[in-house]
Amino acid sequence: MKKTIMRSYLLFLMLILMGFSPIVSSVSASEPPDGGASITITGDHTWSQDDTLNGSVIVSSGATLTIQSELTVSDGSQIIVEEGGTMEIDQGKLIAEKNDAAYEWMRNNDAGSRSRLFIDNSSTEVGVIVTLHAYEGTFLDGFNAIVDDISTPMSGTQHNISFQAESDSTWIEFTGIQSLNLILDSLLTFEYEDGTSMNLENWGTIPHENWMMATEKHFEINILGEIIGSNASIVGAEITVDGTMNLNGFLSQSTPILASDDAQIRLEADMMDSRDDHHVTAGIMTTLELQGSIVQGNLVDYWERQLEQKIQFRANEVIASMTDFGYPPETTNPIPVDANGLMTLPKRTVEIGFSDGTIWNEQATIVINSYKTAWNAQLSPYGSNEPLPIESLTNYTSSNLPILSIDSITPEQETNSIDSRIKMNATITNSGEGDARIALECFLGNGSVADVGGYPILEIPGGETHSVEFNWNMFEPGNTTINCGVIQPSQLVIAGSYGGEPVDSDVVMWTAAIQQESGLGVLPIIVVVFILLVGAGIWILQVSTSSANARDEEKKERSSELSEYEDVNE
Repeated sequence: MKKTIMRSYLLFLMLILMGFSPIVSSVSASEPPDGGASITITGDHTWSQDDTLNGSVIVSSGATLTIQSELTVSDGSQIIVEEGGTMEIDQGKLIAEKNDAAYEWMRNNDAGSRSRLFIDNSSTEVGVIVTLHAYEGTFLDGFNAIVDDISTPMSGTQHNISFQAESDSTWIEFTGIQSLNLILDSLLTFEYEDGTSMNLENWGTIPHENWMMATEKHFEINILGEIIGSNASIVGAEITVDGTMNLNGFLSQSTPILASDDAQIRLEADMMDSRDDHHVTAGIMTTLELQGSIVQGNLVDYWERQLEQKIQFRANEVIASMTDFGYPPETTNPIPVDANGLMTLPKRTVEIGFSDGTIWNEQATIVINSYKTAWNAQLSPYGSNEPLPIESLTNYTSSNLPILSIDSITPEQETNSIDSRIKMNATITNSGEGDARIALECFLGNGSVADVGGYPILEIPGGETHSVEFNWNMFEPGNTTINCGVIQPSQLVIAGSYGGEPVDSDVVMWTAAIQQESGLGVLPIIVVVFILLVGAGIWILQVSTSSANARDEEKKERSSELSEYEDVNE
């Protein structure tokens, strides 16, 4: 009985938990997330009530999120529109919760291009002191505030400027030492002569020109699909677009928009307070249509097309510089290639849509500093100065490179005995303009090295055809060819890119060596006769010498006997 009651209790508890679990675990997509939660939009949803967005929103493929309200977006939040998804901002607003900012001057002291701030005091009946504040951790030393052409040095962390009652509205302009950096806080303090005061937390409500934002983004919008804006406002975001952005409205502290090559950007917007000196950072293939858009001042431009580029050379001992590179145009330091012949260039700006509506395009040049291989080690460097294309990967080409082709390898005769060499002639054409000093290597059909007395060497100037002779020896009879090609430089990283591929010679019939006739032949007989004659001469000489010696001994004996005889007779 107790077991039955316990089971019933557990079953009841499970049903209760199952009934409440959807409420506890899920976050509704009918309103923005809160508390750092993440929601995924599927289907079509519209947010029409002002609210706070604190967390992550993912608009999935096939879904549409429409925003018709003002959303205060917490720091660190993000909106991701996946490929195939759509976010519409229909008279809606995405405003960063934190509105503090820092404004960085653009290091231009020229009148008409200075960083400046507009103060409207025309309707004020009393005088006012406006206090400028340096951004936290910075100082005003080395900079000047100019009002009505009167320049006043600034120092410390604050600077006061006095305005008379009902004085004309005016610009405060800033100049200074270009090696230093002026960063002003967005806070402005107004102290009036009647004792009242006001703190303006952000410059967004007053005109200001030629500044860049020194503070980071507050939230992120990542567009892989499509974002559509009609009378939309976005403040404090970092916007990355790999899909389509078609927006009409207002963008503040939300540029530069980071657009990939695949992105399509169409804007009719009032853009201000960029974190760079332009409002759209585009790729070389990004679709850009910004007609009707407005920017502040004349130093922050509409867009820049930027490029990270590699150059593929055919060899790996190349050093080159780029002239008229990027903006402002400059000459780079010499850049070497890696072991694979790849040269990585610094990121550069190749197009600018200036704030005055004009467009600038880069025209850079590759300048070869050194281009050496085994083929031109003692000759002039390969390569020539060529225009630098605007593309992610450039295959460097130049007329001042050798292009070799072996026209023929011809034997002096078609038949030869294996006991003698045959003279060969190799004819090679250099159709390029670079001179080459090369060597040939030859192989037999079975892959073994052919006996050609080493490596035939010749020099072939560009645009010429030269020949080289060498001797070939075979050790086995038969009809055969040799296969000869140009020895490739060790620096070459793209096989065969200089030409010189191996070709087969004409066929040579190699015959067996000529056999000698049986017997000694004439020469051996002569040798034998000569040896016999020499032997006979030696024998005769020895016999003659022996006879002479015998006669001498006989004379000595007779003389001795005669002496003895004479002695006896005496």
